[in-house]
Amino acid sequence: MTTSEDAEEEATLLCFDQQRQFANRDGWLQGRYYGEEGQSVRTMLSFNAVFEIHPCEVGVDRRAERRAYKERLLKITRLMELADLLPRPFNTLSNGEMRRVLFARAVLTNPKRLILDDPMAGLDPRQRERFRRIIRALAQDGMDIRVRCRHADELKAPKEPKVLKGAKGLKAVKGPNLKAAKGAKVPKIVELNGITVKYGRRKLFDNFSWTIRQGERWVLKGPNGSGKTTLMALITGDSPLAYANDVKVFGQPREPGHELRTIRRRIAMVSPEMQTYLDKGPEELLEEALAREPELLILDEPCLNLDAKDAHRLCRRVAAWLKARPTVTAICIAHREDHVPSGFDQVVDLGFRMGGGGESC
Repeated sequence: MTTSEDAEEEATLLCFDQQRQFANRDGWLQGRYYGEEGQSVRTMLSFNAVFEIHPCEVGVDRRAERRAYKERLLKITRLMELADLLPRPFNTLSNGEMRRVLFARAVLTNPKRLILDDPMAGLDPRQRERFRRIIRALAQDGMDIRVRCRHADELKAPKEPKVLKGAKGLKAVKGPNLKAAKGAKVPKIVELNGITVKYGRRKLFDNFSWTIRQGERWVLKGPNGSGKTTLMALITGDSPLAYANDVKVFGQPREPGHELRTIRRRIAMVSPEMQTYLDKGPEELLEEALAREPELLILDEPCLNLDAKDAHRLCRRVAAWLKARPTVTAICIAHREDHVPSGFDQVVDLGFRMGGGGESC
């Protein structure tokens, strides 16, 4: 059994393999869309869970430790904006939200040495800056922190670009009532009409619409937890909420009588969740996706866990593959501008969504 005294003498490691292990405890690839089951974030960050103390343990007085831990938990919850995540099951969180929770859990052990392996992976720009500030504050308080980053700029504070560099002339879509750039005769590949998605009191989308036509290449941006992966799950059919909304893919509505597998054969995807649950790297997943010759290619953080050199090679591979197939439609989710392959020339930014009203792209 690991106690808090033991933990203070050991180095604590935060890495992607940890995220994989936690997600696989009571999760599965599409599990986040099929219920609110599994261990909550609040339970994961409890004193007993962090220090692996059995609830029936007797004979050890830990009242002072628990009081100190409670104060530390409140501080970390505020610093990392975790209050809204506490009641949610861990396996329903986005990739970036999972990383924040695991970072908090590592800090809560109060280690003398904290080893962070690529801690910025999957985080949106705002959360990356927040991580930088927290890491600096912990170091100033005397914690020995060792950080390994795959991108040299991640421990700096660069100005976030207003426009992604994936393609020349790329412009951000920042609001409602926007029209598709292509003509009406171009086939519609994806139609999301007036989408509403709620999980309990948490509302991700309210009357959101988006039309994607054949051959278009879209970048989907937004903060961690803004619903990017959820939108992709509506398209692929991984989320049952597709049947409660007006969703059409390749002209076929999501309703009884339309076989899902025939649509899925025309779609290929690479995502952090596939890395987590299938235990495969992004390059392997990409090659499997491209080998299927899909009509719709979805790239959800395709460069996650790759260093700058490998990410550049993967982006060049995608760009060349798409350039040779002008009718293939593609969507790319990325938090870094250099993780967007060239050729993507339209953007939806969920960070600019307007509360309460209809939204369309």
